[in-house]
Amino acid sequence: MLKRNAKLINKKFYQYLIPSILTIFAMQIASLLDGIIVGNLLGNDALTATSLVLPILYIVQTPGLALGVGGSIVVGILLGKRDVVKANKAFSACLIYGVLIASIFAALAPAISMPLATLFSSSLVDYSYQYIFIYLVTDPIITISVLIASFMMVDNNPKLSSFFYIFSMAIKIGSMFLFILVFQMGMYGAALSTGFGYLVGLLSIIVYVKSNKRLLKFTLKIKGTFGDLKVALKASSATAINLILTAIQMCIINIIISNVLTDGLDIIIFGLVANMVFVFDLFSGGILGLIPTICGILYGEKDIYSLKAVVRKIYILNIIITALLTVLVLIIPNVYSMMFGFQTEDQYELERTAFMIRIYLISFLPYEINKFSTNYYPSIEKNVPSYVTVFLRELILVIPLNIALVYTNGLFGYVLAQALTEGLTVIITYIFVILYGKIKNKGRGIFLFEKYDFDSYDISLDNDINNAAVISKEITDFALAHGASNHSAQIIGLASEEFVANIISYGYKINKENYIDVNLKIIDDNMVLRIRDDGMPFDPTKYDVDDGIEYSTSGINMINKLTNKISYMRVLSLNNTVIEMSKQA
Repeated sequence: MLKRNAKLINKKFYQYLIPSILTIFAMQIASLLDGIIVGNLLGNDALTATSLVLPILYIVQTPGLALGVGGSIVVGILLGKRDVVKANKAFSACLIYGVLIASIFAALAPAISMPLATLFSSSLVDYSYQYIFIYLVTDPIITISVLIASFMMVDNNPKLSSFFYIFSMAIKIGSMFLFILVFQMGMYGAALSTGFGYLVGLLSIIVYVKSNKRLLKFTLKIKGTFGDLKVALKASSATAINLILTAIQMCIINIIISNVLTDGLDIIIFGLVANMVFVFDLFSGGILGLIPTICGILYGEKDIYSLKAVVRKIYILNIIITALLTVLVLIIPNVYSMMFGFQTEDQYELERTAFMIRIYLISFLPYEINKFSTNYYPSIEKNVPSYVTVFLRELILVIPLNIALVYTNGLFGYVLAQALTEGLTVIITYIFVILYGKIKNKGRGIFLFEKYDFDSYDISLDNDINNAAVISKEITDFALAHGASNHSAQIIGLASEEFVANIISYGYKINKENYIDVNLKIIDDNMVLRIRDDGMPFDPTKYDVDDGIEYSTSGINMINKLTNKISYMRVLSLNNTVIEMSKQA
C-alpha cells in the first residue's frame, strides 16, 4: 500500500528556505553594517542614539510589518482555499491602508520628530532628531516596499522577493558611505540610506508585475476593502501588538537606562548588547520567515500532514542554529564587540564587556522560541497563544523585572532581566498552550495540530507510470469503504488515475525522481480529491487543444463532465488540482 511522505513539501520547503534566508541575511547584514558604519564613522554617541530611537522606529514600522505578516497569512490561507478574488481584495487593502498610515507619519515628521528625540538622553538629542525625522519622511517608501516584498513571497515569487531585499540593502550600504563620507550628511545620511535603498529596489516591481507566476492583482478601489483589512489585521494583531508593546517597553527601559547608567562603559556595552538581536535574527529570521508564507497556505488547504512536517522542521532548525550561534559568541565575545568599533587595552573593560555579553546570550534561545510562537499561532488562526507570549515578554514580565533589577544592579540587572523574561515567557506560554488546546479543543501539543472530523486518505507516489493504476485502485477502495456508491467510487478513482498519468507522462521534463501528493477527503456527502505536484504549470480547467502543451485531455474532459467541479491553483509553485463530486452521484 502506498503511504504519504513529506518529500514533495520538503523539496518545496528548501526551495523557499534559501530565498527567505538570503532575504533576512541581507536585511540583518545591512542592519549590522549600519551599526558598524555609524559607530566607526560617526562615533559611539551616534551608535548609542540609533539604539535609543529603536522604539520610535518600531512604532513607525508597525503598519508595514504587521500588514505584511498578517496580509501574507490571510492571502496564503485564501489561496490555499483557492479563493483568488478575496485574496486580491486582502492584498489590495493591505497596500492601500498601509501606505495611507505611513503617509500620515511622514506628514507629521516636522512636528513630532524633536519631541520624540527629547524622550531620551539630552546629550544625544541632535543625533536622535536627525535619525527620527528622516525615517518618518521616508516611511511611505519603506512601507510599500516591505508590503510588496511580503506578498511576492507568498505569490509564487520567493526568488524575486529575495532579490529585492538583497538589491535594496546593497544600495542602502553603498549610499551610507556616499551620504556620510562624500556628502558629509552625518546622521541625516545614515537615516536617508534606508529609504533610498528601498526606492531603488522598487524597480524590481516591474519584474513582479510582468511575472507569469503572479496570482495577486492590485485594485485602486478602496470601497469594500475594509472588511478584508479587518481580517488581515486580526491575523497580524499579535505582530502589531508585539511591535507596539516592544516600542513602549523599549522607551521605558531606555529612559531607565539613560537615568541609571552614568558610566560611559556601561552605556557603550548597552549599545553593543542591544544590537546583538540583529546577529541572531540574521541566521534564524529566514527560517521563521517561512511561517506566513508556507504554513498559512498549508493550513488553508487543511493539509495537516504537510503542515506538521514544515512546522517541526522550522522549529528544530531555528533551535539548532540559535544554539550554535550562542556557543560561538560565548567563546569569542570580544570579537563581536570589536565589530562595532569597541576597542580598549584596559583588561577590566574587556572582561566586563565579555561578561555582560555572555549573560545576555542566555536570553536568545528562549527569545527565538518566543518569536516562533508569535508568528506561528496566527498562521493557523489561533491568536490567543500569541497574545500570551507577546504580553508576557513585552509588558507583564519585562517591565517589572527591568525596573527591579536595573535600579538595583545597573547594567547587570538589565541583561539578567532579559534572560529571565524570555525564559519565563516560554515556560508560561507552553503551559497555557497545552491547557488551551485541551480545554478549548483547539488542537494538541505545543503546535496545536487539529484533528478534523472527516475521513482523509493521504498518499505520495513517485513518477512511475505504473503508479497511476495503483492510485486508482486505492482511491476507489477508500471511497467504497466510506459509503460512496460504486459509480462515484469508480469515477473518483478514474479521475486520480487520469490526472496522475498526465502529470507523470507530461509534467516532468527532467529524468529524475519526483513525487506527487494525492489526498481524498470524505466530507459529509461529498468527496474532495486533491492532486499536488511540482511539474510544469498546467491548468486543466483552461486547457485549449491549440495551446501546444503536451497533455492528453480526452480523459480530463471526460472527468470534467462526470464530476461536480474541477478547480486549479498554482501556489508555492506547485500545481494544485481539486476534483469534487458527490458520494452518491
